[in-house]
Order: sequence, then C-alpha cells, then structure tokens
Amino acid sequence: MRPLSALLVLSLCLPAAARAAGDAVVRTAPPDAAAAPPAATEDPEARYQALLAAAKASAPQSDWLGLRIAFAQRPAFKVYGQDVAKGEMFKAVEAGDCATALTEAKAVIAEAFVDADAHLIAAFCDDKLGDASDALLERDVGVGLLKSIETGDGLTPDQAFTPIDVDEEYALIRARGLKVTSQTLVQQGGHNYDVLTTTNDKGESATYYFLIDRVLAAEAAAMKPGAVSEGGPPDRGPQ
Repeated sequence: MRPLSALLVLSLCLPAAARAAGDAVVRTAPPDAAAAPPAATEDPEARYQALLAAAKASAPQSDWLGLRIAFAQRPAFKVYGQDVAKGEMFKAVEAGDCATALTEAKAVIAEAFVDADAHLIAAFCDDKLGDASDALLERDVGVGLLKSIETGDGLTPDQAFTPIDVDEEYALIRARGLKVTSQTLVQQGGHNYDVLTTTNDKGESATYYFLIDRVLAAEAAAMKPGAVSEGGPPDRGPQ
C-alpha cells in the first residue's frame, strides 16, 4: 500500500460535509461551562468510568464533550498525551502498515478512549483491512469526539473551540485537511487562547481560537513538586 501522510489519512476519514467550512457547529456547551471543575464530592475516576460505559453503550450518539472533560478531570490524566504510542501509530500508517497502525491505535484507545486521532486511524485501517462495521463505528466515534471540541465556530475568542490538551487542537486541524503555519498564545478577557493560523491545499488562510485555560492549569499541576511530568507534547509547533 502506498504510504500516506497522517494529515491525509485523517482528512480522508471524515465525510466531506463534516470538513466543509460552512458545516454546522455542534455547540454542546459554552466554553466556560465546559471548563468547570467537578463538584468536590464527586470521585473523578468513578465519574469518568460511568460516562465511558454509557458512551460505549450508546455510541455514536454519546455525550462526547462530557466524556472528554471527565477524562481530563481524572487524577491520572496525562496532559501531554501518549507520545510513544501515538508516534508509533502515525509512523505505521504513514509507512502503509495498517496492521501495525491498527494495533497501536487500539492500544491508544484502550488507555485514552477520547483520542480522536486513534479512532480515525483505526477507521481508516479497518477499511483497508476489510472490517467495514468496525470502521463505521470508529469513524463515527472519532467524528463525534472532534465535533465536541467545536463549542463554537473557532473564529473568535467568544466562539473558541474547547480542547482538553494540545493534541486535540492539532487533531481537529488535521482532520479538516489544514496545516498549521503559526501558533500564538493570547490572553483576553481573563482567558487564555491558543491561536492557530492555518492554510488549506489552495493556499487559503484561516485563524482558529482554542480556549486553553484547562490545558494551562493541567500543565501547571503536572509541574508541581511531587507531580510526575510526562514530558512535552509531540510536535507542538506548526505542522
């Protein structure tokens, strides 16, 4: 099989309508609500596991935003993601080795079910390997997770997307078939935003805002004395 870039693989996994610039936004919650911490009396891990079981049972019509936020509220949350496993997954799919890529994608999903990249690559490779039913489910889950990041149209701070980590920012941009040309941190109205300038295959530019208050808070917590740092996120710069 001819090697494909990860950007192309992920863009192929999404229906054209979902990638179109005019596609309707699924606003599942305003950014401030999405960033709210759980009540002090809740057990974050138990809450996530309950939501995960419900999401799997009702997929693809699930509360993907609630699941992603609950995942990030767990004490075991790795703000920097799964660098090694995801790196192997992307390496395998770019080499045209779907058998390995699928194995790595499933490993990522087992640890972080909310990882949209892994679901979309699993869908792509399931298709290539002839498992149409699993491909459909994985694609629907991946699209649902990506759409739940879109808590606005992303074009202004008030309509910013809401990621739980930097990986999600780039997953959404890749799945839209775009490349990041610059990334800037902006503070406005008491909030922090990653501002990503992108270009498409026609050379057209667009700028998207990502609300990252939650991301910065998680990064700060990971660096506190006694916390275990998982290392920096892969390819944080322009892709």
